[in-house]
Amino acid sequence: MMKARAVLILAFVLGLVLLISHGELSPVSAREQQLQGASIGSAADKDGGSSVEAHVSSIPPPKRSEPSSKPAASFVFACDPSSQGVSQYEGGTVAYCVQKDLQVATTDSALIEIKAGAARAPHWHDTWEQQIVISGKAKTFLIDEKGQVHEEVLAQGMVAVLPAGMTHWTETIGDQSSVLLLSFPSGFKTFELDDSLIQVGRNDESCASGGGACSAKPKSLILMVKDGLL
Repeated sequence: MMKARAVLILAFVLGLVLLISHGELSPVSAREQQLQGASIGSAADKDGGSSVEAHVSSIPPPKRSEPSSKPAASFVFACDPSSQGVSQYEGGTVAYCVQKDLQVATTDSALIEIKAGAARAPHWHDTWEQQIVISGKAKTFLIDEKGQVHEEVLAQGMVAVLPAGMTHWTETIGDQSSVLLLSFPSGFKTFELDDSLIQVGRNDESCASGGGACSAKPKSLILMVKDGLL
């Protein structure tokens, strides 16, 4: 038994000697193992880095937004009627600010001045109209759907709303011009009443009381309307 064990140990030792002598098995220090691992890692990193660089180079650079040479349009939220064109009449002036002047607006506006002794001719609109007296004193007449004539004296700061389709007109009271701000839904239309004639003269308190300061006959209204509107 002891002899067989000795033979096995001898055979194992001879096999180690043969492997070492042929260079198949040689001791490697820890330092050499670290260097070998580092060289393998460097090679892998190099190959991987090349592929990453190639991928990155294939990505197009981001587009940069160049500043526009055109100036940005300003936000218009105010309008001066007198700068948009004024219609001048013997009895006063009319100036409009409409939606094309104020894109965000839902209404059109007009600034109307009626001189003393003058009146806006009878007319109607396909929409409602709002009147605000800015200065002076005025009287607005309105013919309703039953043909009845209504009138209202408007002093400074007062507001009147006229329904769509009703014939109306406004005249100045007193010796000072009246100025009114009018508003309509955007795109309104005006229809003039051509078969109307209004005789306008002085109609102030002195005339109403019969005082000597009244140099003109009291104001009379002659209204000739076709198609049975009245």
